[in-house]
Amino acid sequence: MKKYLILALLAFASSNASAASLFSDNFNTYADGSLTTVSGGIWANHSGTALQVDVLSGAVNLTATESEDVNALISGGPYTSGLLYYSLTVNFSVLPAVGGGYFAHFKDATTGGFRARLYATTTGAAPGFYRLGINNGSNLPITATYPSDLSLGSFYQVVVRYDASSPANASTLWVDPTLETDPSVTATDGVTMLPITSFALRQSTIAAGGMGTLTADNVLVATTFAEVVPEPSSILLVSLGGLLGLFRLRRKH
Repeated sequence: MKKYLILALLAFASSNASAASLFSDNFNTYADGSLTTVSGGIWANHSGTALQVDVLSGAVNLTATESEDVNALISGGPYTSGLLYYSLTVNFSVLPAVGGGYFAHFKDATTGGFRARLYATTTGAAPGFYRLGINNGSNLPITATYPSDLSLGSFYQVVVRYDASSPANASTLWVDPTLETDPSVTATDGVTMLPITSFALRQSTIAAGGMGTLTADNVLVATTFAEVVPEPSSILLVSLGGLLGLFRLRRKH
């Protein structure tokens, strides 16, 4: 009972923290099937073989053995200045290749304008583990890799910040952060400014493994870190409120 109470409180705090988000999707309301179909037009194909990105049991499946790429519009766009953040929960079941591949990013209204590319790779990781990396806009090689080995079958919250006002359009990556001051890595490849209109999920058909295979869930896009990651103070406040409510209920009985 205590475990489920804590999970409910965390979920409530997260929903409050992202109440002003530019986009959010936990995929829980969709039937199993092609994401572009079951989402009712929220997600759209922009490249690759249509109808391959699918939803199963409230999460999106992404794999290097398919090619469809999909995107969802973020409110208020296009963005040509300021900070943009996206976060998502990932769980890998198949390791990426040594060179790696990217599976999430911001994009403009075209089919090729990508920024804040999120990569998976086994470069630098111990055997059987993988790492995540970030580029501003260029393809391989990855210019910044988060220095932690990650396990198959485990859930991680990944947070990316994109500075549309910076001359270098710097992209920063966190893994399981609590605060914006937590350890992070920042991409170093130089790119030009693009008008950001949407968030995208990517697949890539690469025989050598590329990005690997994963589920993606709990997508959030916002203009502040706190809107994509609930602050400890928010969680504590909601937890105290919930415990107080339970205490009052018990006193009534």
